[in-house]
Amino acid sequence: MATLTTKTDDAGKPISYKFTCCVGRDDNGKQVWRTKTVKSPHYSEAKEKKWINTELLNWEQQQKDDYKKSHNTADKDRITFAEFVREHWWPDHVMDGSHTPSSISFYKHMSDNILAHFGNKKKLSQMDVETVKRYIKYLRTDAVSKSGKPYSAATIQHHFSTLRNILEYARRIQYITVDPCQILLQKEKPQRDRKKVDFLSPQQARQFVECLQDEPLFWRCFMTVLLKTGLRRGECVALQWGDIDGNKLELHITRNVTIDRNSPDKICVGKTKTDEERTVPISQGLYALLMTHKHEQQKKYGVLFPNAFIFCSALDPYKPIYPTEPTRWQSKFVKRNNLPKVSPHDLRHTAATLALESGADLKQVQELLGHKDPSTTMGFYTGVTEEAQRRTIEGIESLIG
Repeated sequence: MATLTTKTDDAGKPISYKFTCCVGRDDNGKQVWRTKTVKSPHYSEAKEKKWINTELLNWEQQQKDDYKKSHNTADKDRITFAEFVREHWWPDHVMDGSHTPSSISFYKHMSDNILAHFGNKKKLSQMDVETVKRYIKYLRTDAVSKSGKPYSAATIQHHFSTLRNILEYARRIQYITVDPCQILLQKEKPQRDRKKVDFLSPQQARQFVECLQDEPLFWRCFMTVLLKTGLRRGECVALQWGDIDGNKLELHITRNVTIDRNSPDKICVGKTKTDEERTVPISQGLYALLMTHKHEQQKKYGVLFPNAFIFCSALDPYKPIYPTEPTRWQSKFVKRNNLPKVSPHDLRHTAATLALESGADLKQVQELLGHKDPSTTMGFYTGVTEEAQRRTIEGIESLIG
């Protein structure tokens, strides 16, 4: 990552900026540095901050690209797979600011396993199709988890997709000419088992809601929001009182809570999964339930500002609950009430399926769920119940006799 040094006048205003970044290593393995000094354009504080950050990022990328073009020939032949991962893929791709803490944690775990297998001596140029095939075979036959169990299909696919990500990045920045993972036949690539989408039928959903009536208001409210809006678990955890528009009966979905084991609180409050905000309508009944929950919170915590979390931790209304708490609670809830074994995400599936059955089209459901790609909506939420199928057939019958 490039560094920025600011030179200021006696009044503390910037005069000039010095950029510094490492662009790579020379033939002796020593780091090669580049510097540049630019004068301050004397914009407003906010505008200048945005300008200088953009200038720094663009300059750093240009310097690295220029160095790679002029010095990469020897580096490509010499660099090991492990060096490429640690010196290029990790700092320039994974840590480029575009990945969430949970994605970074995932890549760290996967890449550590991959490097442990290939070691520090294998050259990047030796990562060919046969090497990848042998690695896939190892994942399928010899690799075991910490508990000693063979890798699941999902774990195998996770390792392969991370290796493919590394090698595709190497191809993209011209360290290799071809990504060997892309050459594999489709049947040779690890495939993740397509998990059957679980959802509740209308009758089961009604039973689920009925059983919630005897539960604490906090969880009755949380589960009802999931079931009636189709929010992701992390989006529901991230809801704040300021996100509710009582006049329009809407929820403003602007953030998501994920697990971040590297942070002090072990969580990260960030953007939504798709980096896009959306508005979700709610019923008068759900709004009333939320207001009842708010009234109970006010009894406990006093005045609640808009940035207080609707589903807050037990000790602090300005901290959300841990993202896995709803899953643990729901698991116990369905078990003691003899309900179908469904997760918070399955309630999202249920909301989507019920919306389709009630007459919503695919575009409406896509917008409700916040999917960027309509194929995601189509792939996961085409399940309709036998009852709905029968209604369709009866409708055809009534039209043609």
